[in-house]
Amino acid sequence: MLKSGQKIEFKHTARLAVQRPNKLRAERSGDLVEQLFVYDGRTLTLHNPKDKVYAQVAAPDTLEAMLEFARTKLDIVAPAGDLLDKNAYDILMDGVTDGLVVGKAVIEGVRCDHLVFRAPHVDMQVWLHEGAQPLPRQLVITTRDLPNAPQFAVTMTNWNLKPTFGAQTFKFTPAAGATKIDLLPR
Repeated sequence: MLKSGQKIEFKHTARLAVQRPNKLRAERSGDLVEQLFVYDGRTLTLHNPKDKVYAQVAAPDTLEAMLEFARTKLDIVAPAGDLLDKNAYDILMDGVTDGLVVGKAVIEGVRCDHLVFRAPHVDMQVWLHEGAQPLPRQLVITTRDLPNAPQFAVTMTNWNLKPTFGAQTFKFTPAAGATKIDLLPR
């Protein structure tokens, strides 16, 4: 936010690959970040290619435990981490006191049902693909109990519910010249 009170929005894109029960690859790029997030079931790696640095830490052996470990112990949030958890619905609906169907909307050319929810500290909007497979298409979470009401928004495209991955998908090999650094605990 600017000193004038005007809110600024930064954008980035992320490509995620998930293989349950314990693998994740997320490639983020955008206005403020270029980062690779790789979890192979034993090790969590964060790599910032522009800075030519990477950090690795031993991680719990399930995706959900790793996401919790990264968030609580390292202060690192995986891209759309709440949506990756096998209990995503329970996490997102925790504390929800109100909800309603706003109506129909079109997100990236896909007709969706637009729903809104309210919990004590957050407002949430979700757009679900209309039809037999109501996958999330967009999610906006607004934090109401922090100054300037920060928002997180994600638009999801190109869902593949039966992906196949090569052997290298969840493996990290540092580029020549990359320096290993330590992750500092929270």
